[in-house]
Amino acid sequence: MTDVAFFREHGWLVLSGAFDIDRLAAFDAAVEQVAGWAFGNSPGLHHFEQTGAGAVLARSEDFIPHHEVLRDEICDGLISDVIADLFDEPAVLFKEKINYKHPGGGGFAPHQDATAYRFVDHHISCMVPLDPATPESGCLHVAPGFREGQLPTDDRGRIDDAHAATLDWEPVPLAPGDLLFFDSYTPHYSDTNHTKRARRAAYLTYNASSLGDFRERYYADKRAEFESAGNDFDGQRVRISISDDFLGRPVSGGDA
Repeated sequence: MTDVAFFREHGWLVLSGAFDIDRLAAFDAAVEQVAGWAFGNSPGLHHFEQTGAGAVLARSEDFIPHHEVLRDEICDGLISDVIADLFDEPAVLFKEKINYKHPGGGGFAPHQDATAYRFVDHHISCMVPLDPATPESGCLHVAPGFREGQLPTDDRGRIDDAHAATLDWEPVPLAPGDLLFFDSYTPHYSDTNHTKRARRAAYLTYNASSLGDFRERYYADKRAEFESAGNDFDGQRVRISISDDFLGRPVSGGDA
């Protein structure tokens, strides 16, 4: 049973062991297929980052039109049912992504997702960990503050450093099979992966269906914005989100 009261008080909720072994294995295998798409003339939107071991895949997104297993699980499965409980109405998918966070992969500065999510002012996301998410591997840290709405930000869309320092952060370690739901105004961040294995996780974002379906518009808008900047934003830092909160290192032209 979804603990809606806890979510509405805290802005986040963990469902432990929500995916059984078979469901998790099917999701994991599908994610591996999507990761393979990044290295050929295949669908999806893919981003790379630099690590001590060289260029690695940082993120894949915009893949559900091309993968039936993931589309069914994400759009018409357990996760969307829980999201509907949290919204108290049916929900539609706004965007989907997989963060791979390979060893040495960068984290994300303190931020609220609402700064990067357009067209609708409120969303709820679900994190689906496929590898152990621990403080060492760069799990999410969350803090109170979602009730305040938009917190002060810097010119890169991150929570202002001075304000972030006042927040009461706590890590949210997760095992494969767990699910983490969090509000788009919940402050959160993650660190670099300091382990020797990847910390893969899907992040699935929804909005209340009564507000409309903006998924195609979101991706058209993002692709246009990235293409207009040559996809590298002058090569100063790697951008994989509309908000400039990613802490990974840019890949030089011939490395990816």
